[in-house]
Amino acid sequence: MTGSFGKLLLVVAVVAIAWFGWRWFQRWEKERRMLAERRDAQDAMRRNRGGHEPVEVEDLAKCRQCGAFVAVGARSCGKAACPYPR
Repeated sequence: MTGSFGKLLLVVAVVAIAWFGWRWFQRWEKERRMLAERRDAQDAMRRNRGGHEPVEVEDLAKCRQCGAFVAVGARSCGKAACPYPR
């Protein structure tokens, strides 16, 4: 009877080690996938500049008359002294 109790205890220990090992592996795999997804998302954001479409930028020039900065090639604002053509 003593030998069968030892065998039973060994089987329980092997099953427990296998069970906890499997749980640890599943947790490790989940964390690894989450880190890979986060890294992929960060790479995509870097490539897309935050996921937004590229924005066109216009050069600005200081108006000789009023000192405001306006787009190069802008049209007249309608004021009498505006140096830009209509």
